[in-house]
Amino acid sequence: MLILELLRDRARQRTEHTFIHHEGRRLTYAAFDEASTRAAWALHGLGVVPGDRVTVAMANSIEYLVALFGILTAGAIYHPVNAKLGAAELTFILGHAEPTLLISDPTHRDVIESPALTLPAGCRTALFSPAYESSGDAGRHIDFGAAVAAASAAPWTWMPAAGDPSTLLYTSGTTGRPKGVLFHHGSTGAAGKHFLETLGVTADDVVLAVTPLFHGNAWGAVVTALQAGGTVAYPVSFRAKDFWDLVESTGATVLYTLGTILAILLTHPPSQRERSSGLRVILGLGSAPIRDRIIDRFGVAHVAECFGSTDAGVVTITPLGEAPREGSAGPPVPGVEIVVRDDAGNSLPQGEIGEITIASPHRMAEYFRDPEQTAAALRDGWFFTGDLGYLDADGWLYFVDRKRDVIRRGGENMSSVQIEKTLREHPRVVEAAVIGVPDDVLGQEVKAFVVADGELSAEELRAFAAERLAKFQVPRLWEFRDELPKTPTQRVEKYKLREESDRGKRLLG
Repeated sequence: MLILELLRDRARQRTEHTFIHHEGRRLTYAAFDEASTRAAWALHGLGVVPGDRVTVAMANSIEYLVALFGILTAGAIYHPVNAKLGAAELTFILGHAEPTLLISDPTHRDVIESPALTLPAGCRTALFSPAYESSGDAGRHIDFGAAVAAASAAPWTWMPAAGDPSTLLYTSGTTGRPKGVLFHHGSTGAAGKHFLETLGVTADDVVLAVTPLFHGNAWGAVVTALQAGGTVAYPVSFRAKDFWDLVESTGATVLYTLGTILAILLTHPPSQRERSSGLRVILGLGSAPIRDRIIDRFGVAHVAECFGSTDAGVVTITPLGEAPREGSAGPPVPGVEIVVRDDAGNSLPQGEIGEITIASPHRMAEYFRDPEQTAAALRDGWFFTGDLGYLDADGWLYFVDRKRDVIRRGGENMSSVQIEKTLREHPRVVEAAVIGVPDDVLGQEVKAFVVADGELSAEELRAFAAERLAKFQVPRLWEFRDELPKTPTQRVEKYKLREESDRGKRLLG
């Protein structure tokens, strides 16, 4: 079933049930279906046709999702961007995507009017204000709120095919230039269903997301709630001091978030409210090293980990009710198959490390305007992830590292991820990133970059690591920082750390 068909079904079946809860505002399924239909008619009136890319550069709001589903309904391609990106990166992404329309909001008006930003030829801009208010003096921008309010609410009868393009995402750029990742309506419609079974999400749940809506984590919360017929809640932005107030006011029962956000919550003083909340399940990407601390501190019954990526979609998840296995991200979600292969493409037996390849209804269709990268990644129906891992006897996946992040020290190959997970187990380590730096004798030496909460010395952390790692895995070089270079989606930009090391100077600190 396509996601647009699903929304129509929910509007008929769950008419007055709250679909969206945002900053005190609520919108039912029926009201949201009408609003997104109006948005589609407004786009049609602006000349948007199927296949056009429409960029959304907005803060979290109800209007963001109205625009998103309006774009999909109109047959255009939803293209989210982080409005806080630098002008150079935003110019590159927009130039590559070539949208016909960019929808933003008054909060980011300065971004789309910046003289440093170059829009592609023919791209118009629009402002969409909260609560469908007029954007006032829109100037050279289209007042999209007014256009939606004035648009028809008549049913939109055209429906895209499963093979029509729906979404254009750009990778977070952890290796340099972002890549465009194109999805079809068939894969978009399949999103979220796997969480219903693996996390036990039902129509009675409120799924809370605290990441930006352009991030896959928050989008996963939206489609999970839609698949279940439940409610999705999200704030404008994450604020640690207000988090437990947010959980209480929204009635959240399921939380979608990142391990980095959970680590921040752990640094705040304990309170009674955090143990009396209604949260029963947390999907915390990258949370495995601190899972036990989260459960003990917050009293949550289940903290799930999963494996996936922008282009692969969700591949595995640790299932509800099953004990976690050290180092594993769980078995494949329903409908996904995993094969671990050697460099020649041959299938490897259980326990042997190789490249993780997947067959999945959730994966991308292609890298946008990049046939060479597409051909390299998609072979005979399999997606080659560029990640290394292995399977156990039950088919649970163990992620080892990105191929490019494996450290080769002397005659030993080691996983930077394993070392990072070990360092993050230290109670005063907030974040850690490990890379290989050039060494004249060994080829590479192990260097750790650490963000600590309070006083922490290299000697103490080295001793902590030595108790848990092989001698050759213990970092010899250490650097403590206030922060690590990150993408807007909070992934550490290791390539920047490597560039610093290659040039022998720091870019951040």
